[in-house]
Amino acid sequence: MARHTESAGCYILHDENAIDNLEARHFDPAFWQDKPGFERIQGGRGGSVKIIIAGRCAILRPYLRGGMVARWVTDRYLWLGKGRTRPWREWAMTRLALAAGMPVPEPLGIYVKRRGLLYRGAIITAFIENTETLAERLSHSKLGEESWRQLGSLLQRFQAHCFHHADLNANNLLIDRQGQYFIIDFDKARLMKNHGDWQWKPLSRLQRSLEKINRQQKLHYEQSDWQALMDGYKSASK
Repeated sequence: MARHTESAGCYILHDENAIDNLEARHFDPAFWQDKPGFERIQGGRGGSVKIIIAGRCAILRPYLRGGMVARWVTDRYLWLGKGRTRPWREWAMTRLALAAGMPVPEPLGIYVKRRGLLYRGAIITAFIENTETLAERLSHSKLGEESWRQLGSLLQRFQAHCFHHADLNANNLLIDRQGQYFIIDFDKARLMKNHGDWQWKPLSRLQRSLEKINRQQKLHYEQSDWQALMDGYKSASK
C-alpha cells in the first residue's frame, strides 16, 4: 500500500508494506555516507548509492540531468504538476511492469521537492542481489547463445505489454548468477497505446550501446550474439 505525504512543497510517496516511514533526509546520499552498507554505484550519470533501509538493501538514485543542459543545470526540472514529475512517472511505470510480471526492481519510495517553477527528485528501489550489469558480465565472460535468446525473448514480452524503455542499454540490464535477466531504470519510460515501429528504437539503442562499450573496452561480444538475441525476440513474438 502506497502512502503519500505532502508538506511545504515536499512530496513523498512510499510503500508502507516495505518501509514504515520515509522523510526528505532519506533521499539525500549525504545522509547515508556514515551508515553501514553505504556504497557508491559506478556507471550511469553518477549519484546513485547503495544503502540499507528498513533492514533491506536498496538503491537511492537522485535524478540528474544528462547531455548539454547538464553543464548549467544538474538536478532541476520544470514543474508541470506532481503527476508529471520524473519520480512519479517512474513509480507508476515500474508498478505497472511489476503487475505485468516483468523482472524489474521494486520501487520503495520517491521524493519530489518543488521550488517555484522547478523541482528536483529521487527514487529508492529494492537492490537485486547477486547481479551485475550486462556490460559488466560481458567484460569478463562470454554468454552462450541460449542466454542471448532468453534476453531477446524477455525484451519481446516486455514490449508486448507496450512498455517503451527510453534508455535500454547494456548498463540498464542486469543478469544474476543463474542467468536470469532484470530490466532497471524506468526514468522516461512510457506505456504506448499499441504496437508499432517504436518497438525497434529501444532495440537499436541497446545494440549501439553494446557496440560502443565493445569499442571502448573490448567485451566478450560478437555480431552473432546480437543475432541470437534477435532470434529469441522474433521467436517469442510468434
